[in-house]
Amino acid sequence: MTAIRKFKGIAESLGSGLSHEETLLLLNAGYDVEGIAETKGIKPRTVYSHIVSLIRQDKLTDFSAIITREQYMRVMTVARENPDGMWDILNSEMPDGLPSVALAISDFLLRQKEK
Repeated sequence: MTAIRKFKGIAESLGSGLSHEETLLLLNAGYDVEGIAETKGIKPRTVYSHIVSLIRQDKLTDFSAIITREQYMRVMTVARENPDGMWDILNSEMPDGLPSVALAISDFLLRQKEK
């Protein structure tokens, strides 16, 4: 049974299978990753995985509230210079899941360039 959660503007849970859409609604309402995790009762890492999925589906195209340009550039630099050790390096520097968001953004930008 899905627990009913009270979100600003959402009377109840959207149901199973729609957790990513809940995350998108909360992002659009101005919640940050920590706020979304707390509101939904999940880990921030799970919120980041939802964000990655939303980016890969082209459902999320504004990343400014999720990752800074500096964080994005750091991930891209480490991925280029040390692909085998990038996860160990980045996981000690930034929230778990944020490097995956940067890689999804990179893929998104490449897809947009090809259009």
